[in-house]
Amino acid sequence: MIRLIATDLDGTLLDSGGLVPLANRRALQRAYAQGVRLALVTARKASSTGAVARSLDLPCARIAHNGARLWDWSGTELHHYRLPMALAQSIAHFADTYGVGLIITVDEVNYYGGAARERKHAAEDVAVATNLAALSAPPTRIIAVGNPEIALLCEEFGSAPDSVVVHRYYSRIGALESAVLTHPRATKVSALAELCAQHGIRPDEVMALGDAEADAGMLAWAGVGIAMANGMQEARAAADWIAPSHDAAGVAAAIERFVLSAADPQSRASEPAGGGGN
Repeated sequence: MIRLIATDLDGTLLDSGGLVPLANRRALQRAYAQGVRLALVTARKASSTGAVARSLDLPCARIAHNGARLWDWSGTELHHYRLPMALAQSIAHFADTYGVGLIITVDEVNYYGGAARERKHAAEDVAVATNLAALSAPPTRIIAVGNPEIALLCEEFGSAPDSVVVHRYYSRIGALESAVLTHPRATKVSALAELCAQHGIRPDEVMALGDAEADAGMLAWAGVGIAMANGMQEARAAADWIAPSHDAAGVAAAIERFVLSAADPQSRASEPAGGGGN
């Protein structure tokens, strides 16, 4: 029996417009009414993750920054992993030297440095002349943007898994769009496993949903792993079932199939169009 639904946000729970489809919202409400807990698991920072949780009007555990920060259902923060300052400075210096634009998150403020400072950013974010100038304290994450410089940074720092984790994000045509560098313990699957261990939830009692390479670990770890039809190959390969796309309320389809129908066999719906094994 599924006791926890853990879902990614962008490309999964949210549609292309950044909204929660009504079908997804209703399915989550029905699951919660049957005693199923909800966790939001995302690359987003704390404020935007919290905004989605508030919009659902349901109690949500939150895993932000690809696992670097974790809050349980009481709002208690269980961990916050930051990159060591010396390593962050080495990354920023390398980026400044080779013209790589970085978005560096320090205390939930995004600093747009170097070549990234011309990018559109929110009013609360800060543009700085150099990447090094952003490092007033150890950062929660570093995001590299702009091809082909992303690949250069990944090659330099992505080969040392004991010091940094590199989460790569690709476009639908397979181009590397960005890379997020975090503490080596900051992964979605490790944060989800910690949350479950704290609350006595077994992996086989979890349904995890996602669309990106960063989601693949938790999809493989969970009892039921669901990839969206719009997902990257890594997510699809790790999944037990392929749901309809995020624009076709794939989360709702998965909840109906694996949570609500399992709890009430009389309500089993027909298999959604586009669904199937991987």
